[in-house]
Amino acid sequence: MNPLDLYAKIEPLIGFDEQYEKLYKIYLEWLTSLHVKHVLDVGCGNGKFLLHLQKNGFSALGIERSSMMVERALSLGVDARVQELNELTQNSFDCVVAIADVLNYIPSEELPLFFQGISSVLKSGGYFLCDVNTLYGFEGVADGVMSKETERMFLCIEANFEAKQLHTNITLFEKEGDFYRKEQGSITQYFHSQTSLKKIGIFKFCTSKAVSLFGKEPDKTVMLLQKK
Repeated sequence: MNPLDLYAKIEPLIGFDEQYEKLYKIYLEWLTSLHVKHVLDVGCGNGKFLLHLQKNGFSALGIERSSMMVERALSLGVDARVQELNELTQNSFDCVVAIADVLNYIPSEELPLFFQGISSVLKSGGYFLCDVNTLYGFEGVADGVMSKETERMFLCIEANFEAKQLHTNITLFEKEGDFYRKEQGSITQYFHSQTSLKKIGIFKFCTSKAVSLFGKEPDKTVMLLQKK
């Protein structure tokens, strides 16, 4: 199974809705202050933020690589597609958002191309609103072992952070009749500092905000960038 589809399958078991709603509120406040209308959500996941955008009067499109996530988003009545940035019309959005670890799934050497893709779909002077995990977010929150169990499923997640990379192994046992079917997948995330992101140079850095979702210290940094 595609690791992203496996994550889509286990997402309801993980249960981080409260934390993500807090993050969505911050994004909505910033978007409202920017007076933008047409928004692209890159890595839109389950579509819950797209639904917030829709309810708050934004024209929004979500793109995602997991077909299972897109199906879940479509069930909410939002516009979500399995699509790549380079397949979208250039200069067509006022703002692009990348919420909840999207940038952390991209290796450092691939970020300039990703940023260029974001810039190409933005109108002149458009905004890019995104977040990245802090070192504490990786070391103090994500690193470790977590398990969840229901009547039909048993989930184990083992995450190890070293050399600025978080390697996460997912094992899911799902009951089928009298037996359990085992599925496994691995996901790698990468730490990116604000300094390294600024050095890419494609966007003008506007401002940032430290956010604590899971611990006492800031585990995320939300950043506002603008197309030059």
